Amino acid sequence: MISPVAAAPIAASLRIWSRSADRAALVALALGVALLAVALVPRGPRWLGAFIDLPSAVDVRRRRRFLTVASFAAAFLSLGYIALYLRGGPRAADASGYWLQGRALSHGWLAWPVPDPTASFRARDLVFRMPDKLAGSLPPGFPLLLAAGFVVGAPMLIGPLVAAVLVPATWWLAHEVAADAGEAPARAEGIARVAAGLSIVSASLRYHTADVLPYGATAAAVAAATACALRARRTGRARALGACGIVLGLLVAIRPAAALPVGVAAAVLGAGVAPRGRSLAWLLAAVTPGALLLLAANHAATGHAFVFPAVAGAAAEEPAAAHARTALSAWGCLRDHLLDVANLEPLALLAVAPLLRVRRRGTATIALIVAGQVALQLSLAARLPPRQAADGLIAVVPLEHVLVALGLARLVPRAFAHAAVATFGVALAGFALRASPVHAELARADLGRPSFEPDVLREAGVAHGLLFFDDDSGYELASDPGVSPSHGVVAVRMLGDDNDRLLYDSLGHPAAHRYVAKGAAASVIAWVPPGGPGERWRFEAESEAPPLATSGGTAQAVDPPNPCASGARVLRLAPRRGSSATALLSLPVPNRPPQLDKAVWSVTPRIVEQAGGGSVALAVEGEAGGLPLAQWSWSSPPAAAAPTVGAPQSPTASPASGDHADKVPAGRCVDLPAQRIELASDRSHAWIELRASGGPVWLDRITLERR
Repeated sequence: MISPVAAAPIAASLRIWSRSADRAALVALALGVALLAVALVPRGPRWLGAFIDLPSAVDVRRRRRFLTVASFAAAFLSLGYIALYLRGGPRAADASGYWLQGRALSHGWLAWPVPDPTASFRARDLVFRMPDKLAGSLPPGFPLLLAAGFVVGAPMLIGPLVAAVLVPATWWLAHEVAADAGEAPARAEGIARVAAGLSIVSASLRYHTADVLPYGATAAAVAAATACALRARRTGRARALGACGIVLGLLVAIRPAAALPVGVAAAVLGAGVAPRGRSLAWLLAAVTPGALLLLAANHAATGHAFVFPAVAGAAAEEPAAAHARTALSAWGCLRDHLLDVANLEPLALLAVAPLLRVRRRGTATIALIVAGQVALQLSLAARLPPRQAADGLIAVVPLEHVLVALGLARLVPRAFAHAAVATFGVALAGFALRASPVHAELARADLGRPSFEPDVLREAGVAHGLLFFDDDSGYELASDPGVSPSHGVVAVRMLGDDNDRLLYDSLGHPAAHRYVAKGAAASVIAWVPPGGPGERWRFEAESEAPPLATSGGTAQAVDPPNPCASGARVLRLAPRRGSSATALLSLPVPNRPPQLDKAVWSVTPRIVEQAGGGSVALAVEGEAGGLPLAQWSWSSPPAAAAPTVGAPQSPTASPASGDHADKVPAGRCVDLPAQRIELASDRSHAWIELRASGGPVWLDRITLERR
């Protein structure tokens, strides 16, 4: 019997045919049926080739015309995808992070300064480096391409331009592999054009060259680098490896993992080019600039060139338990990838035909690169959603298009043109009947439009001041590092505590608005952080998630184990088994009267006690890692001594509810005894060191009151 967990993916894989979801799908279906009809006519492919310049002509003039038209078609379809499915802007989860890094690089910044309170500017895909620097956690190669788009004021055009480059890169690679396989020049040209055509009709490549994601650029770099390496080996020119190295260096900066199998293949091919030492030296020297860019970005984000910020951030987060290490997760990744190749899973199986009898270096090279990338992504499939794991395999889709074109030439050598036209027809029909519902669902996901639309801001007449966002994606899309409230719009995160008021006060009460993206349309409304001049300030602990530094465990904002927690969220610090966990948080300090050299503050932490939880130790420090100015400690009761719903609690506490494991039995909110600290007048923040041992602890908030 199939388990309920396994039944859903298997059932999903069997639902091949679906109703056409939109007008684009209906057009694709009509074109697919027309191409299938043309393929059945004896002279149909020749007539079609004469009409759209598809015949296997080898003269330079017609080749250039074909590549120009094909590149334009790919770019045009990617632009159409932006308008039809993305609704005009970035939509993917990581797109906003790449967008912000690209904008910062257009100003020449790998890291940029932010004012206090820094929590108003820290967000997903960003890394904070003390004392006041933000940097992106994503590799810098694709943001560098986006930076060129920001310089000319059209960053969304970068994806379609990548699509235009991907077509000739696929054509070139297919040409090299076909020539290496001993195909006649006319047949090699036909195989190359079929591979380029598959690149155009692939809906997955249209998506990945439309949204602000690096996978399309990765695919173009993989195809171009592999083609360069094969050409260098075929011609015996050591300098040709220099071009391969430049593209490979860009690939290292875009997606280091995808560069690994291509780099190994390029080194093996380069070792066969005489003189070997000079060839490999050309390759290594050309790779260096891209590698140095990656190391510089790592250093800007973490302070260490060989520490990747994404890896460091993932170590401090709770591992995803939903994607267990099972063969099912690998199957989900492969199933999604087979759909990406040519819009219909069975068409991808044509790539297996050339691998049944591998006799040439070119075919073996791209097969090994595909196998290496698949093995790498499947090793990550257990820790990622299948769709996200499959996105990493977009890098080898051009190589698989080459294998599909070779497979057609091997399986039906005498009717290759008919088979190619029929394949295009099936691919278009596959988009209409199988893939289009996936893309239509993507268009409807989340808000059904980008998290931030500049037109909404322009229509509201907002040209300067603070703009508060409820979500990280909108904030990152609107953020422009280095802009001041008096000269432009400064995007900030709305935290819902006195961080908002403190930022508003410290910047001199500029014009403030809130971006609201709910319902049918987004809007911008005038909004001032609540609260006025006062001596009591509340800073929610979850506003500091992720913490500035974490060791020995994981820290993240979660739903509270008891509804008594303010803000409906808490910061949970959970140690790993047999160790204690430490998290470093920032404690903003409000402005003090200028006539005072020092100010005295009363500090009151609130924790959420939970039976069977751990022991918490908390300290306020003037300098990170310095002597504590105040200290607290607290131990949760053992599970057997859990308080009941009727047990005494703090005045604001209420009984726990729900069926979450952390909510049974009920806990209570505990205000730890207030302690006084003294800070210099120029101090804009202090530091909180939170330590948990023996189990997780929950920090709700820190209250400051001037004395």
